[in-house]
Amino acid sequence: MFTINIVQVGKMKKGPLAELAHELHKRLPPYARVQLRTVKELTGAESWWGNDSLKILLSEKGKTTDSIAFAQALTTWSDHGQRAVTFVVAGPHGFSPAVLKHADHLLSLSQMTFTHEMAYVILLEQLYRAGTILAGKTYHY
Repeated sequence: MFTINIVQVGKMKKGPLAELAHELHKRLPPYARVQLRTVKELTGAESWWGNDSLKILLSEKGKTTDSIAFAQALTTWSDHGQRAVTFVVAGPHGFSPAVLKHADHLLSLSQMTFTHEMAYVILLEQLYRAGTILAGKTYHY
């Protein structure tokens, strides 16, 4: 089972996106242990940067991938469940150079830009999809 941390700059507003995020989060436990940390901002001096977790920052400058390759990469990144993976969703101004220097990988969800709330929901959906792909479930066709 994967251990996944998600750091999100800014809280989600109540509404349909928050409801969808909650629903997707509820679906993930068979595939991953997911913890969410909401922060006001990132400075690059956060104490958790030094942990053993692989840090993947969601950025429009990152590498794009398809869902199957993402699922396979998740397995590689997590060292088959032995290492936590931390995804970081930036706020509206993106990442500062001080934060970017801590990234192990930059990942783009699309060539389009999304709000941090939408990026969070898309990330949760892709994590769920990756779990079902790796488990051989029929969610992904």
